[in-house]
Amino acid sequence: MGIWLKIFGRLFRKNDKQGETANKPGEFDRIFVGEVLSIEKHPNADRLRLAKVRVGAEEIGPIVCGAANLEVGQKVAVAFEGANLIDSHDPEKRKMTLRKATIRGVESQAMICSDMELGLGENHYGIKVLDEDARSGEKFADYISK
Repeated sequence: MGIWLKIFGRLFRKNDKQGETANKPGEFDRIFVGEVLSIEKHPNADRLRLAKVRVGAEEIGPIVCGAANLEVGQKVAVAFEGANLIDSHDPEKRKMTLRKATIRGVESQAMICSDMELGLGENHYGIKVLDEDARSGEKFADYISK
């Protein structure tokens, strides 16, 4: 767990919501539905991959991702800089604000989220895979409120 905290800890910064451990309805600003377009091997890390996703009409990438369950064609929750997420690598699971970070030499443009990072459950070993009929570009808050 220590290496993941060291690598991904740079993605977060403390904020005024520190200490909170779940998102409340309406707190999914800067998180959207995306569709995974491609996945490549990270050039400097065996366990990390680089994803490109479509969010609405925009193609976003690279996104550094360590989840083994990431596959092309999946609909996923994509968080952008400024999103409030649960830091799944923090033992206290405090809420932090996402920021761009360079991970093993590659700047990640966003983050593909797990249930825990979204504050929706305990699973953080893989990304949250959304229903196939989820619309790319839709606000995540609208998607989960259906």
